[in-house]
Amino acid sequence: MSSNCRFALDEKRYVIDAVNVVNSGKGYCHEGAPEDDKYLRERVLMVRLNEMLEKLIINLRPMKKLPSGEIYKPHNEESFAIWLTLLETIRASHLNTFDPVLSIQHKFDGKLRCQKKHTQHFTSLALFRDDVECLLRDLYGDVESDAVDSVLRAVFRIVEQFAKFVRPDLWKEHSDAEDLDYMLDIGVPDGCGINGSDWRRGMAAKADLIHRVRDVNANGSTFSEYTIEFAKLFAERWDCSQEYNPASNRA
Repeated sequence: MSSNCRFALDEKRYVIDAVNVVNSGKGYCHEGAPEDDKYLRERVLMVRLNEMLEKLIINLRPMKKLPSGEIYKPHNEESFAIWLTLLETIRASHLNTFDPVLSIQHKFDGKLRCQKKHTQHFTSLALFRDDVECLLRDLYGDVESDAVDSVLRAVFRIVEQFAKFVRPDLWKEHSDAEDLDYMLDIGVPDGCGINGSDWRRGMAAKADLIHRVRDVNANGSTFSEYTIEFAKLFAERWDCSQEYNPASNRA
């Protein structure tokens, strides 16, 4: 493998990643398809992005039986629709013009630089966004670029708006986190303050998030890995051991 090439194929035509072994074996290259670094990078992107979406939009469909008696899991249509949209968004972005050599010269160390201080930073959707950022910085290079930031904004908004209809609990979780943060003066414009409606909305959001954590802890198998992680992180900040009534405490 050339020092200027990151990707190659093994004997079974699966992609080998010389920079990050985690990606090796994740993408398959069909006979006759291009074998250059940009194409093989996309094959890895396709699989890794799908894995992340399957963690976020879990397939809750019950098992079904074929006429032959074989049991199978129906296709996760919601996850596929979001995956296809995100993939085409990344393909159409300036990020996709980056030479794969950049990712060798600017290798990602696996650590994001931004600090995660507030509730909206560790919701299920935010944790998914972080994983996508790690993937993009791994495959396209850990560089300061408007291309990375603009793609991440697009990815987050697409997933957020899809979730509003296909997984409204994920959308509400993030919306509640923003309302709670706002009540705590996070995101309030300079020179402004919160009013009574903001406070009541924030307290209601806190109560709903505590209820969600309790629900996740009681029925973990029906929630995504990202939501389980959110519940753990939220419970480290707030007492979720019992139901919370926002009308009983104005502190």
